[in-house]
Amino acid sequence: MDRRERAPVAVVLAAVVLAAVAAYVVGIALSASRLGRVDGLIAGGATVVAGFALLWTWASAAAKARETDGAREAERAYSRELRERVSEMHRERGPLADPRSVSELVLRTATRMLEAEKGLLLSRRDADGDGDLDLIAAEGFERDPSDSRLVQRFASEVIERDTTVREDKPRAGDEGGKADEEIHNLVAIPIYVRDEFDGVVVCANRKGGFEDQDDQILLALGDHAGAVLDGAQLRGELRRAYLSTVAMLAEALEAKDPFLRGHSEEVAHYVRVVGERFDFEPDHREALIFASLLHDVGKLGISEQILMKPGPLTEEERAIVNLHPRIGSRLVQQVPALAPMTRAILHHHERYDGGGYPVRLKGEQIPLEARIICVADSFSAMIAERPYRRRMTTDDACAELERCAGTQFDPAVVQAFVEAVRTNPPEHERGALAAALEDPEVEGHRDGQSLLGLSELGMTDSLTMLYSHSHFHTVARAEAERSEVQGAPFAVVMFELTRLGEVNRRDGYAAGDAALRSVARVVSGAADRCGGTAARHGGRRLALIVPGAGVDHARRLAAEIEEQVRAHAAVRSQAAAWRPGDRGDDVTARAWRALRGDPATVPAAGSEPAPAWMLS
Repeated sequence: MDRRERAPVAVVLAAVVLAAVAAYVVGIALSASRLGRVDGLIAGGATVVAGFALLWTWASAAAKARETDGAREAERAYSRELRERVSEMHRERGPLADPRSVSELVLRTATRMLEAEKGLLLSRRDADGDGDLDLIAAEGFERDPSDSRLVQRFASEVIERDTTVREDKPRAGDEGGKADEEIHNLVAIPIYVRDEFDGVVVCANRKGGFEDQDDQILLALGDHAGAVLDGAQLRGELRRAYLSTVAMLAEALEAKDPFLRGHSEEVAHYVRVVGERFDFEPDHREALIFASLLHDVGKLGISEQILMKPGPLTEEERAIVNLHPRIGSRLVQQVPALAPMTRAILHHHERYDGGGYPVRLKGEQIPLEARIICVADSFSAMIAERPYRRRMTTDDACAELERCAGTQFDPAVVQAFVEAVRTNPPEHERGALAAALEDPEVEGHRDGQSLLGLSELGMTDSLTMLYSHSHFHTVARAEAERSEVQGAPFAVVMFELTRLGEVNRRDGYAAGDAALRSVARVVSGAADRCGGTAARHGGRRLALIVPGAGVDHARRLAAEIEEQVRAHAAVRSQAAAWRPGDRGDDVTARAWRALRGDPATVPAAGSEPAPAWMLS
């Protein structure tokens, strides 16, 4: 309670004391005149007590009314601030704003309004089947709170009791995660979306605890959060529609010119890295990535005979090809959400010295986004095979960029780009472009989910293009039945990107998605080699079924995969093998528990025959 809140209370207490003294004097005088001195004193005292009790009741009621008014005003302030900030976000970022930003904003506003140091937003859906509520957003934690047993316990209690839950000095028990040590008190509040219970917001570490927070006010905060999240879900559907347009245009371009297959995705990768070097905000980087994915879309208007020509182009043919930035910018301009990308697409072939096309801009007249795309586009073209020339090495391509800095390219962009490439040389294993374009709605999940939960649709995960969680379990059950009949084993390997949450918070979700896709491509390649099945098993987990293999060989394969992706992501893995009597879900569950660190599920290494795919 601050000074302004204490002042009215002090006035009321002073009035009570003065009134009590006055009543005492008056009561004594009146009683003494009628009853005599002793009886008068007693009667006067009784009058004082009655008067004091009445005045205290009035004072308490007034204080309670002020407290209720203050709480209601706090609720109104929360609702007002939340909606204003969401509106501001949508004005600044437009229809392509990532709905996950709304989840983070809801949590951040709730923790501040409740004067809490930390917060978590959880979904009631168990998308990955691990028995826990899914973590959507976190605020203020030094250590990863995704495995917090304490938070899971209180969130589950909210679900069971359908009300807020408070606790001072909560105990996590022996299985508590490291983040649990940071929690000293907490309150868990249910969130409803369209009258259906959808999640829990947990706020922790408020000075003095949360006991003085009114239940109705806390529930109202949850209702406001649900309304805002519901609106974000609708915007997420709009975002998916726009990004489907991006995917359609990019895939149409690949179909028309096979030499561009994977080129735009590779350019987008380099653009992301340079955007990081220039300290672009995550949303700015994401918009830049979308522009880079569509930078060549104008080639849809160019004849295949010219695009596919095996030799050098004539001057007339070159003039036709040079129209593609104008064509592309006009195409993109037809989609309102993509309109801000128009200038980057239009000017990505300008030269720093003014000798480029289509407008012959020079220096900083060229949009920075276009200068970045120009360098990334040229580098990707130099290291690609073409019918009329061999690809350059990475070192030669970097040297060529440096040679042309100040004439064709922006020197600052070249410096940042070359440093990034030499630190992390490019892969030449190209994935499907469509995988780079799917909507990243809530961290760690895709595939037709609600804002806080997931409903699995189809067999394929739209971000990684691997099989879905549900299809993986179907295949695992079939493998177990086959093993029971044939006596041949199979193994399940679980992979987890251990720093995905940190990457998302530091670099934005586009960077986290790129890391996930990089690992997914390698796991998918391993599945192709061994005749297995690769799937997205959860937010940051991938899974691989390895036919005919025991634990030793599955571990060996997992170690190879970890080594291949080391430059792109921090990954850990665990494996489990089929045993007689196992169902498919038993093997998967053992691999998952081993990944979680249950020593009883980690099998000892031993000798086993190599599966056929390893001998070929």
